[in-house]
Amino acid sequence: MKEIYLFLLSEIILLPLIIGLVRLPRIKRSSYQPFFIYIILGAFWEVLNFFLITVLHAQNVAALNIFFLLEWLLIAWQFHNWGLLRGRKTVFYIVVAIPCLVWISEYLIFGQLYHLAPYYHVLYCFLIVLFSVNTINFMITHDYRNLFKNPTFLICIAFIIYFIYRIIFNWAYQTSLKGATETTSFIIMLIGYINALTNIIFAVALLRIPPPQKFTLE
Repeated sequence: MKEIYLFLLSEIILLPLIIGLVRLPRIKRSSYQPFFIYIILGAFWEVLNFFLITVLHAQNVAALNIFFLLEWLLIAWQFHNWGLLRGRKTVFYIVVAIPCLVWISEYLIFGQLYHLAPYYHVLYCFLIVLFSVNTINFMITHDYRNLFKNPTFLICIAFIIYFIYRIIFNWAYQTSLKGATETTSFIIMLIGYINALTNIIFAVALLRIPPPQKFTLE
């Protein structure tokens, strides 16, 4: 029953997915394509994760680690679309490559693909939080409109909430391997609710994506 409840909680991701599909023509003409691909990937992962654990009774860690790599690449691409380091492509590629190299080192070279190795996890979560804070700071100083109606602002807020919690979750998970405590168990349990909150914010953000501007010669 616990697995089914967590699966149903995770399926809140269908909310932004459905909204995105309804507004697909608008998304295709915007800078949010990588973000919507990320939503599709997340929805696919939730189904695959439930199938692996509940139906096949198999380990999901290897697939999860591959998902984490794709997650980083898609989110980095999204920030690049929003203008982050767009004029400094070499720096951008280096920043993107560093977590990828850490992923290769931890999971392939050192054979940790079937374990949740900490360094890549913390590094890319920290970078996403840093990107989000930087984007919000830029918007605050350059955009005087209501930020809570801005989809980029909402997505960045969701990223900050979710990936800061993921860093805390990683600490709790690694600590629990040596012996779980009430605190670590509570943090690990709460991740499903944080994920649901994030997906609700994502859904609101997708509703806020404006229609493409029409240019005329008049």
